[in-house]
Amino acid sequence: MGYLFLLVALLAGVTKGYCGKRTSGYTNTFNDALFANSIRMGLCVIIGFILVTVTGDLSSIVPNAKMLLISALSGVSMAIFVVTWLILVKKSAYMLLDIFLMLGVLVPLIAGKIFFDEDIKTTQWIGIGVLFVAVLFMYSHNNSIKEKVSVLSLILLIVCGVANGVADFSQKVFMKTLPNGSPAVFNLYTYVFAGIVLIIAFAFTYKKENGASKSDIKKMFWFILVMAICLFANSYFKTLSAGYLSAILLYPLNNGGALILSTVMSATLFKEKLTVKAILGIVIAFIGLLIINLL
Repeated sequence: MGYLFLLVALLAGVTKGYCGKRTSGYTNTFNDALFANSIRMGLCVIIGFILVTVTGDLSSIVPNAKMLLISALSGVSMAIFVVTWLILVKKSAYMLLDIFLMLGVLVPLIAGKIFFDEDIKTTQWIGIGVLFVAVLFMYSHNNSIKEKVSVLSLILLIVCGVANGVADFSQKVFMKTLPNGSPAVFNLYTYVFAGIVLIIAFAFTYKKENGASKSDIKKMFWFILVMAICLFANSYFKTLSAGYLSAILLYPLNNGGALILSTVMSATLFKEKLTVKAILGIVIAFIGLLIINLL
């Protein structure tokens, strides 16, 4: 079941990425990015409440202190991730983001080993190494089709990857420490916290500037709605997967699969040139995933 839940999460995540790329064309400023993400988080809260109602978990909607702390960790890190993601998607080739998200997988792996003593075999570390070789190929490919990354963009990419890793690990923390808790309620409060952080950030950074027009906002809304559905599905089903799969299986498979699918999507839908290095990166990443999961 863990692999099935992860497949759903992966497909939802790639669809979310496509909509995010399309949305970036309507967000001209940092305020636009914050505004779009605030709406998305609000929609995720609504989706979460509907899911809690449908799954019959309304009796658990009042969380305990531990649930709130874990949800806060998840929500704050997710807020940091989504803002940096939308800023960076306008600055860099789309696939470069997934490269740094792949690097961020080290966060839940190391944390899972330290806090939950999850075993990582030597062959699986080799598989992780193979994935990083794929990352290097993809990074080289990106530099060949776009200008080199600035220092600021590099810092944002690192922050984005680490924040995503922390958000992922919080799902594992929830499933390990609250095995009888409701994943729907956990994800609901994750987006409550993420929304609060984004609204506060928007209030403190708001300034009048030439942002998105009303017509652009209307066009953007439908992409944001689909993104919200896919974002919630991605985090919800990854949370379920965390109850079945160890960190070494779950996160490399999720991020490696996203790297492969996003590269293909970038080439087919966004016309980013697919070079020999990119193809080698895809093949090597696939081999790395096989090593991690089968050896």
